[in-house]
Amino acid sequence: MPETMNKKRLTAEERRRQIVKVAMRLFSMRGFKGTTTREIAERAKISEATIFKHFAKKEHLYSAIIDMQCNDREGQSLLIKRLEGKDGREAFMAIALFLLQTHQKDPTFMKLLMFSALEGHKLSDIFIKTRGLETLDYLAGYIAKLMKDGAFKKVDARLAARAFLGMVVHYSMMQEIYGMKKFLKIPPQKTAETFVEIFFEGMKRRRV
Repeated sequence: MPETMNKKRLTAEERRRQIVKVAMRLFSMRGFKGTTTREIAERAKISEATIFKHFAKKEHLYSAIIDMQCNDREGQSLLIKRLEGKDGREAFMAIALFLLQTHQKDPTFMKLLMFSALEGHKLSDIFIKTRGLETLDYLAGYIAKLMKDGAFKKVDARLAARAFLGMVVHYSMMQEIYGMKKFLKIPPQKTAETFVEIFFEGMKRRRV
């Protein structure tokens, strides 16, 4: 359907967001190799030229996908923003709840990252180099502070951060992608509290 037949004329930002949403949906169903710009254009009811007008290179579209999923309108990380003013267990709870609730609400982005890794696609690399490492280092900073204060035993802070994030993300993956939620239904709040308790107990510095 030609663009002129659309009832509402979208602003440039609205059109960009529409293209990104359609691309995400198709990529998550068919993978990156199985999705063409023509199919994205047809599903969005626009021309391929319009896609290239907003995203001159495919990398620009991939970056926009990450931005839409991870950032607010000002370009700030949604997760990092949630951690402002939080410390200790409260910060870990905020991270776990954010990830669990986000993945439960819409696992599309998690599926995209899996397709990207399996197909050797650039999206996962772009994500890791930007928001992935940013989140890891931010959490490692919290852990390092708790070590310095004597609350946590001394280990590699980045490895400890990966352990905590891995626990949460793997749970989400099993629930939302592999279908474990059909057999194990636990509210995100309780799940987050349990993971934080496990992590803090394991990291606690025990005085002899």
